[in-house]
Amino acid sequence: MSFNHHRANLCFLVVWAISMIGCSEKPHRTVESTFTGDGLTEEKPFRILILGDSLTEGYGVSPAQAYPSLLEKKLNSTSQTGYKSFEVINGGVTGSTTSGGVSRIGWHMQSPPDFLLLALGGNDGLRGIPTQESKQNLRKIIVSAQQHKVPVMLAGMKLPPNYGAIHLEAFENMFPELADELKIPLLPFLLEGVGGKPTMNLPDRIHPNPEGHQMICQTVFQHLIKHLPKNLP
Repeated sequence: MSFNHHRANLCFLVVWAISMIGCSEKPHRTVESTFTGDGLTEEKPFRILILGDSLTEGYGVSPAQAYPSLLEKKLNSTSQTGYKSFEVINGGVTGSTTSGGVSRIGWHMQSPPDFLLLALGGNDGLRGIPTQESKQNLRKIIVSAQQHKVPVMLAGMKLPPNYGAIHLEAFENMFPELADELKIPLLPFLLEGVGGKPTMNLPDRIHPNPEGHQMICQTVFQHLIKHLPKNLP
């Protein structure tokens, strides 16, 4: 076989492969299957990304004690969801603001999860970042996920009372306003039963201790299972 003839055949195979890849694209599904070594199919886990700050990363506790890890175990031990297995991705970064979330969401969407829990905003409020700026950043993150067909649930936050009534009201209203505007479910307060309680926090009174993370896990679980998309056949 001549070199030119071999090169022509190779080009044909490359073009054919590219065309087959393009034709095989399908809309995003919540459940995917892969072939195992024995030819049987195995359902991939339902992947939940939690995009957050130090509360999500688990500052001051071990990774196994942080609520994303606890949530994964709890989801995998229940039959209430309709899914066989779950993977919870800890997307928490200590010190992260909403602008940090904007810079990271594109990377996460390169391999889109099946669900996004957005748990950012607390550091914005503590640093006095204008509410409208934080709101716009959260909107960008949510819209980016929606463009990738990823359902989103937004977690609300609250601030200590010493930040002033006007700032407190604008900050706390930001979350339900966004949820209503973008038609997504809202978890009203991520730290429900934890915030402000010494027995649930580390000595800094800001970050949850292991007991606090257990409480957050329960709060997230109760809201999450109401809004998971239905398992597709």
